Amino acid sequence: MVSTKRINPAPLLQPFVSGYALRTFDTGQMELRKYMHAVQESYMTLFLKDKFCEVRNDSDELLGSASSTIVALLTESKGYSCFKGNFELFCVQFRCNGLFAIFGIPQKTLIDTIIPVEAVLGNEINLLIGELASSKNIFEMTGHMDAYLLRAMSRQKHKSYTKSIAYSSELIEKDRGNFSLNRMAHNANMSFRNFERRFADEVGMPPKLYARITRFNSALEHKVVNPGKKWSDIVHEYGYFDQAHFIKEVKAFSSKAPDELFRNVSPAAESDINKLAH
Repeated sequence: MVSTKRINPAPLLQPFVSGYALRTFDTGQMELRKYMHAVQESYMTLFLKDKFCEVRNDSDELLGSASSTIVALLTESKGYSCFKGNFELFCVQFRCNGLFAIFGIPQKTLIDTIIPVEAVLGNEINLLIGELASSKNIFEMTGHMDAYLLRAMSRQKHKSYTKSIAYSSELIEKDRGNFSLNRMAHNANMSFRNFERRFADEVGMPPKLYARITRFNSALEHKVVNPGKKWSDIVHEYGYFDQAHFIKEVKAFSSKAPDELFRNVSPAAESDINKLAH
């Protein structure tokens, strides 16, 4: 079982970072698989112990090994990571345009990629990994990560609409991917075409595709929390035209049928530090 502790970043980072997570687990002699299907947020995962995981494609062919990585927004399945041993991972979950807003990275160049952190952020990131690994607890880790990301963000010259794009993605998530593009544009104080163009520029994909991926992940997460719920009920609740439409979307974004995908998405033991602290 994966133990996950979640905590919020500093307030100035919250428009662009959903949160941090510290994940610890020991697989023993077993293997733990983490499937990499389409996802609407980017992740930076830092290995705090000297460990690697294997990366395999959907045909179980070994593609190589990976340690600390950035997984950009994905529009399709990228196989799975295979963990075996004792791991401690510190994860940063970026909002839709978070990598652009904090590091100035054109996100369209990273879509559907899994990249070693050094290749994107340089060797400076290794100093941060050392600080995280020597920290006493998640609160100390959060302080180091906040400081690193705030320094990086202070070097960027944000466009006036960068926060509006981030806020729009929050609204899409709250609506479970069922949104009106016209309403999003109105909330961002932009024309329809201007909003669509700027969203694609900063996020790396059109807002309609982003919304489809958001709805897919929302439906999957709902099933994880409610494992006894029928897929047919979820299909109706999340606004899919019918079950055939839903199955087609799941296969497009994960290369698997819904039941097969769900069998490989295990609930994790989680605690929210933000709530525990109050």
